[in-house]
Amino acid sequence: MIEEPRFGARKETDETWTIFDRRTGKVAERSGLILARLNENVVLGLIQILEQIEDAPKRIH
Repeated sequence: MIEEPRFGARKETDETWTIFDRRTGKVAERSGLILARLNENVVLGLIQILEQIEDAPKRIH
């Protein structure tokens, strides 16, 4: 089964981009950083990184 990506991007009226969590509909946040008002050039790369983090095996340390 192919899962839909967890994160998406939307262009805002001020021409910046926001990464959002498709599960919650809210702006994505990672390590205290709110992923909004981003440059178009970085959005796709950040989404790929977020998806890799999401898909990584979870381990207890």
